[in-house]
Amino acid sequence: MRTNKWMAAMVVLLGMTSCGTSYRMVSQVNSNGSMHREVYAYGDSAFLAGDRTHNPFLFRIESGWELNKLDSVVKFNCWGNEEKLNVKVWRTYPTVGADSFSTLDGKEYMHPLVVPAEKLRKVFGWFYTYYQYTAAYSELPDKGPVPLDKYLTKEEQRIWFRGDTEVLNGLNGIEQNSKLDDIETGFWKWYNRSRYELSYEVILQFAIQKGDTAFVRRLADLKEPVYGKHFSGKDSDDEGSPGKVCNYLDEFSQTKYFSDLYKSDGKSMDELYEEKGRITELFGYAVQFELSMPGKVVSTNAALQKDGSLIWKVDAYRLLYSDYTLTAESRVVNYWAFGITILFLLLLTGYCWRRYRR
Repeated sequence: MRTNKWMAAMVVLLGMTSCGTSYRMVSQVNSNGSMHREVYAYGDSAFLAGDRTHNPFLFRIESGWELNKLDSVVKFNCWGNEEKLNVKVWRTYPTVGADSFSTLDGKEYMHPLVVPAEKLRKVFGWFYTYYQYTAAYSELPDKGPVPLDKYLTKEEQRIWFRGDTEVLNGLNGIEQNSKLDDIETGFWKWYNRSRYELSYEVILQFAIQKGDTAFVRRLADLKEPVYGKHFSGKDSDDEGSPGKVCNYLDEFSQTKYFSDLYKSDGKSMDELYEEKGRITELFGYAVQFELSMPGKVVSTNAALQKDGSLIWKVDAYRLLYSDYTLTAESRVVNYWAFGITILFLLLLTGYCWRRYRR
């Protein structure tokens, strides 16, 4: 059964609390600059029986990863949603960021969500040693056929995709609601236009392949009228698939050409439609990124700190706006430095006292 991935992705967006398929990634940065990492997922019975083609992780686990089945299914809270986990893979990196993940089946478009650019700096101070960690997730290179900036300002995108509500400070409830309603309207205009453009591109491509010049010209004339009637409203619930758009085109043109085109090539059109929108696969995944640092954390942009761990939520929605960088800095007390300093001060005081007595 064909799934409209654009619709599925954006339905998830409306909830914003839903994790879809969730992963838990737990990392421990060590004082020597190495990092131990564990990634948890939920594997089906075939994977548990040893079938690696049912790999539940978003990356290949053949090289460098150790696999462990958990004794039983465990549950964890993923931002308000209870998720199940039953397998984990783990490895230790001698240097943070030394190796990147290999994504499944060579799907390079998954890299923004799967492979962050990680860095760790160890800065020596006399009394403290500082550890500065960053993990940069790249902005999605493919956001569909319509630029977001055409419908939402950068400020509005920060609010909608990152939850940055600083701009709403000072507004009362009525004013905040009005502001958010305007942003929602802009979002739906972008979404509706995007799914419509995908179907239009597919239909145009097949009409050109058929060599039907007259209908290619007619398609260009019908593009805006069809969009205006069926897709311009923010509450449009039409799925916007090639088959549906073909029906609307026939309705306006008083022909059966586009419906017949879909009847003869519908399967290929649907496959191309999904291929053009394949980036939306990412919107079904979320990673709970947990990090432990040496010593005491002195600064971070983590959304949550719990039981000594820094916690972020990483998903494709946050990457629609821009690069998403996780930052943390900790410090470790150099007790030996305090000891040497105190000893030096004692010796210096004794020396000065002897000089004074003389």
